[in-house]
Amino acid sequence: MALDAFMPQGCFHLNFSHFRIGNSYARPLPPAPQSISPESSLLEVDYPYLVAGGYNIRNSATDPSRLLSFKEESESASYFERASD
Repeated sequence: MALDAFMPQGCFHLNFSHFRIGNSYARPLPPAPQSISPESSLLEVDYPYLVAGGYNIRNSATDPSRLLSFKEESESASYFERASD
């Protein structure tokens, strides 16, 4: 789900006339690790895009002191790589 906002005068003191707020909720659905892929929820766009929601993943980037399994790290890696891109 997403909400697109258009502001002809620009938004965030930048020259963007458009921004998007998106919401995603993923849950484990075997055999895939998640019900929504990083490519589906973290779109590559040329305007500001805020994504919120629940991915139900664990990664050391969000909790450096937590001990994670290899499975948790590998299942979350593609989401964090995509978001940082």
